[in-house]
Amino acid sequence: MSRQIFRPAKRKSLSTLLTLAAVTLSGLPGGMAMQAHAATPPVSSEPLRIYVTPTPQGDILRYVQKLADADGSGLKLKVIESSQGLDANQLLYKGDVDATLFQHRPFFDSWIAAHPEAQGKLVNAATLLVNVFGLYSSRYGAIKDIPDGASLLVPNEQTNLPRALFILQQEGLLELSHPQSDGSSAALAIDEKNIIANPKHLKFIPTETRLRAKSLPDVEASFINGDIALTHDIDPRSALALEDKQNNPYANVLTTRAELTTDPRLQRLVDYLVGDSVAAFINENYRGFVVPDQKRLLP
Repeated sequence: MSRQIFRPAKRKSLSTLLTLAAVTLSGLPGGMAMQAHAATPPVSSEPLRIYVTPTPQGDILRYVQKLADADGSGLKLKVIESSQGLDANQLLYKGDVDATLFQHRPFFDSWIAAHPEAQGKLVNAATLLVNVFGLYSSRYGAIKDIPDGASLLVPNEQTNLPRALFILQQEGLLELSHPQSDGSSAALAIDEKNIIANPKHLKFIPTETRLRAKSLPDVEASFINGDIALTHDIDPRSALALEDKQNNPYANVLTTRAELTTDPRLQRLVDYLVGDSVAAFINENYRGFVVPDQKRLLP
């Protein structure tokens, strides 16, 4: 009687196992494929304190908390909504909060230039979104209808004034000494002194951010930030003109202290903020006023 030789089943190749693992991970929630869970150590149970603008940043972080709770990542966030009169970067610098999500990069750069003691101590961990800037009017239905000598409400702060002037140049109502809003230091410094031609003799009234939205029914036209327009029930489809959403230098940033950049809580938050689920949330909820601009800025 011949002996039968038992041969064990062939082992799956390494490439097959890796493929199976990738398929399994890609099905997990949160838009991250959960790679962060394997790459970072367990997070502390201490909540990460983040100072935010209520809408859309606060809404997005509350959504991130739901994602984190659903997939068991362990991330806990304490969302602290902004109140007027507080300098959020000072709160961060002094350790009263762990991160902020309220400012775009030119504002951050301007603040650092005015506070050299914070240079290298406050850093940007990720970009998240652009609050699309636009020109609105209750009186005119098209930008060509704006009359000669019209008065426009423009930002009273340098970090947003160039956005208004570049929109007017884009629409052929002004000519500036710089061709476009490209994020360069020259573009970010544009103001009325850089106007080469103003054929309609437009006048500019520097005005505080929220007042530019509240005053819309009473003025000829006003430049309004996307998040502010959103909270004042202004439809982006009614804008006379909107700034370019692509390669926009005014992306909002998640800012933290340098020593927290390796904190697993911060790393995991960034994983969520640059993920597909957050991009979908932004696109579905903010009607074009806010668009995703997601990029990890940490190693």
